[in-house]
Amino acid sequence: MVLRRRSKRLKLKYLIAVTIISSLNLIVIIFVRKYLNYTSLPSTSSTTTSTSSTSITHFLSETSIDSTHLLLTSSIIGCRQFPAYNNRSFYEREYPQLNLPQRISNSSYKNILHQLHSLRLIIISCVRNVASKIDKYQKHIEPILDLFHPSSRILIFESDSNDKTVEKLYQWSRAQVYTYGTLSKKYPDTTKRLAYCRNILLDKAHSLKADYILVTDIDIFATTVSSFLSNFQYNINDWSVMTVSSSGLYHDIWALRTLSNSVMNYDVWNRIENLEKPKHNYCKQSLIKSIIGIHQKHIPIERGLIEVRSAFGGGGLYRANSTYQCKYNSRSSTCEHVPFHLCIRDMNDARIFINSQFQIV
Repeated sequence: MVLRRRSKRLKLKYLIAVTIISSLNLIVIIFVRKYLNYTSLPSTSSTTTSTSSTSITHFLSETSIDSTHLLLTSSIIGCRQFPAYNNRSFYEREYPQLNLPQRISNSSYKNILHQLHSLRLIIISCVRNVASKIDKYQKHIEPILDLFHPSSRILIFESDSNDKTVEKLYQWSRAQVYTYGTLSKKYPDTTKRLAYCRNILLDKAHSLKADYILVTDIDIFATTVSSFLSNFQYNINDWSVMTVSSSGLYHDIWALRTLSNSVMNYDVWNRIENLEKPKHNYCKQSLIKSIIGIHQKHIPIERGLIEVRSAFGGGGLYRANSTYQCKYNSRSSTCEHVPFHLCIRDMNDARIFINSQFQIV
């Protein structure tokens, strides 16, 4: 009788234990599925203005991908962790660059600042649903415009907005606004739509005989006058493009191609998609962390210039003559800035830099 009671108790404990374990497994699976929903690749038909990696920066900071999450996820879905062989960011891995533009003297810098008043700057931007960003952008961009000749202009291409973007833009007297209605049906892919927009604005800038072209993303670009003027602390004949850095994490890994082939000279999203396939079976979260997250480290302001094949980050100052004969395109789902930058390097011997002092805030 005693043995039967013990046996029943053991069975009851066993059933309770199995129930608890099953419930915990169910909770973990639900958590992981919900977690994985946040880790899908960014859609090229998103509503953002920019195709940069800003959304990934937000994702990494919000979800705090750490080893515990990655191990938990991989143990359930059966994928492998991508090995992080090198924790250094792209600018830390880059080989020493010995032929960088040198800083000019204070007197030469003052002369350059005086010359800016006789040069024409054309600022261009493609926008969609940025009503809440316009005031901040205007506050930062107009003082930069005032540094140049009075004929300088701001050209804005708008399409597909369903907020008050158009209304806000028309209230901005210094902005020359072009509205194109709904383009998303003709160009459902955001990158292709941006390439179309940038090419139209680039042609307009050329027709206005710009000396400099400042390409900006309204939802990202915000910098000080002193930060912008740091570009002119270097001999203007030694650089063609100065792209922004950031006071926080470096955003735009998709548009980045380093000067060295062995560092970052590939499309990060194509690589993630390939390594996620059954042939390799690496976990998406670990790929994002190792292939993108590692390279988004803050670039110290004292780092100076970093020469690259391509970069953007939300803002780029171009000497207009370096942009001739080239167009933006988005073939093979590549960031539209990359083929454009490779073209201006090839056609016009352009030199492109990330300027660690040219910071967005």
